[in-house]
Amino acid sequence: MSEPTTPFENAAPIPLPRLVGFVRQVTHDVRNGLNAIDLQAAFAAEIAGEGEVAEELGKRRRMVTHVTREMQELSGRFGELRPVLMQYPVQEFLQGLKEAVEVEFENQAKRIVWEVKVGDEEMEMDYTLLLAALMELARNAILFREGDQAIHFTTWSDRGNVIFEVSQSRSQPVLEADQWGREPLVSGRRGGYGLGLFYVRRILDTLGGTLEPGYDAKSGELRVRLSLPLKGGQGRRGP
Repeated sequence: MSEPTTPFENAAPIPLPRLVGFVRQVTHDVRNGLNAIDLQAAFAAEIAGEGEVAEELGKRRRMVTHVTREMQELSGRFGELRPVLMQYPVQEFLQGLKEAVEVEFENQAKRIVWEVKVGDEEMEMDYTLLLAALMELARNAILFREGDQAIHFTTWSDRGNVIFEVSQSRSQPVLEADQWGREPLVSGRRGGYGLGLFYVRRILDTLGGTLEPGYDAKSGELRVRLSLPLKGGQGRRGP
């Protein structure tokens, strides 16, 4: 007796450009609806004046703002990337990254151990895009963290490249970690969209870098490594 098929098992694959167009249209329509709700809530708050009703309407508006921002981020994962490159010291960039992580992940940031092993190296980067990529690595590590395990964020230069590596110990093996981010909409986390590391890969393709996630079965360590060229091939070997 043959196994039953799922409704979409034999469906034709959807080209990525068509999916991108669909996501952009849906997020655009939803954001328009949310903006209309926000305007109505603002008008109702004006009529209500001060008091409990106005306070509740303020909460609803903040909820709408949060969802609108999430929809904007979702659309941005599929948007066209147009880097504006500039020479920037790696040390200064890392300081900005650390500050951004401490603001966004306030409570969890204290679990991150920073190990900076670079000197005066510089790299050509789009600051905003690279910051977004590394913030995504930090977010991913926090979501996959076990208990109170520390997250190690290490940076060093090697053979003309700067390496950013996020690592943490895992009690259970992580299967197919090397495939993370290669395809969109594939997530190893319940409730995840499977777009974070896919977006990181898109950024790195644009900036001429690489992403190497992997799990070391011998040490039990999960590592996600991002590599980008330094200015003029600077750098020394090894971490």
